[in-house]
Amino acid sequence: MAKVSGIEAEFRGLSLGDERRSRRVVEVVRALDVNPSMSFPKAMGEDAALEGTYRLLNNPNVTSEELLAPHHRATAQRISVLPSVVIAHDTTSLGFNGEGRSGLGPTSRGGQGFFAHVSLALTGDESRLPLGVLASKTWVRKGKKPKMRAEKRSHDPERESKRWFEQAAVAESRLPSGCHGVHLMDREGDAYELLSRLVGGKLGFVVRAAHDRHVLGDLPMLSDVLSSLTHECVREVPLSRRVGSPMPRGRAAHPPRHCRSARLAFSASRIEFERPRYALKELLPSISVNVVHVAEIDPPAGEKPVEWILFTGEPVASVADILRVVDMYRARWVIEEFFKALKTGCAIEERQLESFHALDNALALFLPIAWRLLLLRSLSRQPADIAADIALTPTQLEVLHAVSKRPLPPKPSAKEALLAIAALGGHIKNNGAPGWQVLARGYHDLLMLEVGWLARAGRSDQS
Repeated sequence: MAKVSGIEAEFRGLSLGDERRSRRVVEVVRALDVNPSMSFPKAMGEDAALEGTYRLLNNPNVTSEELLAPHHRATAQRISVLPSVVIAHDTTSLGFNGEGRSGLGPTSRGGQGFFAHVSLALTGDESRLPLGVLASKTWVRKGKKPKMRAEKRSHDPERESKRWFEQAAVAESRLPSGCHGVHLMDREGDAYELLSRLVGGKLGFVVRAAHDRHVLGDLPMLSDVLSSLTHECVREVPLSRRVGSPMPRGRAAHPPRHCRSARLAFSASRIEFERPRYALKELLPSISVNVVHVAEIDPPAGEKPVEWILFTGEPVASVADILRVVDMYRARWVIEEFFKALKTGCAIEERQLESFHALDNALALFLPIAWRLLLLRSLSRQPADIAADIALTPTQLEVLHAVSKRPLPPKPSAKEALLAIAALGGHIKNNGAPGWQVLARGYHDLLMLEVGWLARAGRSDQS
């Protein structure tokens, strides 16, 4: 992965029709990057700077698409040196308290807000480092989501499910020539329309199945096919503890789980689906996909067994192929961490803005900041062979060497440097991996120290 520049690089080449607006954007994101969770009044300081920020966010001639365009280009540039990437897709709801905000609607968690669907690019190797946001879409639900029969829902031009393929297509169009992308989607993406369009468009994908379905062939149902498969391999896998979550974002509840070791069996096959009678006639009459089945053997009494059913266009001819598909899907959880960076690290839902337009523009500024915060946290968990200068400037490394509570080697790894930053924020080594808030505090302290360091030396920013 190439070295990452300062946050202003994610807005380089910004075109808003007025150079003053572009300069204002850079000033705002620089101020927010120092402490992403800080409110606008505290981050901007002076009244004039704060008023200019509010004018920018509320300006009807400034759109989130324009604000994010440079970050999309920067993400594509980082991807350009890689042979393949995985692209994690997911939707989150953003809720906002208070009355009098215009343009918002109901969310799946109750209250008012809007939805954001994000396509996050990750490196294709085992590190799964975040490369940036390739595509995003926001929308406001006009009322309570209506319940429809499948036939009526599939023909509804306003159906929210269209976003899955639309955003995959946008993200795919931004990939550099020669780079293979694999789109990762959870059970909400399990629909014939999406799978048909992915197959027809020759896009790489791994989609988790949500339900049983009819298949073409000797056996009538997908579950029958899976039950007939021979295990290609069995692995012992540690499972982390999980606190139960009732109906997250309107989906099936995740039951609580104790920390334990599980024996998982892996198998795979090729299957063919026929187009459902209610589906759009423009879709392929049938599609063939590979399916990977992951099932727990002899789970403990009272524990729900682990099971993943993954549809994919990737090869599954060997054990290595099967495990590669499973590992790719596991990378989808990085986008859950990204949403935590956005909500906890950047406090996006605490923003006191009065309209959907202003909040949407604020989100566009915070998406690249949340990506950088996620990258820093990801680097703190990587092996020691990744150099710290991939994410930190020479001056920042000078400062860390001078103020670190624990001595740093002359050329620290990214993990060593990021743990030193977390220590500035109050992280204690024996407390496990640093959380979002402690890492944000440490990064804030580092940037403040860097300003003083440069001022004392009479230098300008070296990033």
